[in-house]
Formats: sequence, structure tokens, C-alpha cells
Amino acid sequence: MAGLRIGDIEWDAGNVLHLELNHGIRPEEAEDVLAGDPHVRRTKKGHYKAFGRTSAGRLLVIVFEMKPKQLARPITGWDMDSAEAGYCRKMKGR
Repeated sequence: MAGLRIGDIEWDAGNVLHLELNHGIRPEEAEDVLAGDPHVRRTKKGHYKAFGRTSAGRLLVIVFEMKPKQLARPITGWDMDSAEAGYCRKMKGR
């Protein structure tokens, strides 16, 4: 998403445990996606979805909220399904 800049990522026990225990995503993997060059879309609830690849090549979707001062707080995430991966490839080709 043009103009969206992430300066830092907010972690605490709540979002770390949620991502790791419920979705098998380590904070480092979420950071790889958010710090890389993800395709970002705004959700209906006003959050953002970042579609991207980890340094190990895992394709993830990370849902996050933007807080003041370019602070991103990851909320949830999952491995991309084939439709999401295709969408991501299509958007990167633009």
C-alpha cells in the first residue's frame, strides 16, 4: 500500500503467544514479512494484511494494526493458501 511505512513492530506476550501457539508463526517470521516488501491491503475492520515471504521462503499473511509513530502491532497470521499466493504473485507483477 503506497505511503504506508512501518518504523517498528510492537511485541508483547499476548501477540507473541497468539502467533506462535495458534498459528505456528515466530515473531522473526512476521518481522521478515513486515520489513520486506509485502503487498499490503486494508481490511474492512481498518487493520492491514501484509502478504509476503520470510527469509526461509515461507509465504505468510500477517494481519496488523498501525499505531501512531509508524508502529505496527501484529494481530494474527497464517500460511497463504494457493489463492492468496496467486493473488500475491499477480500483485507483485504489476
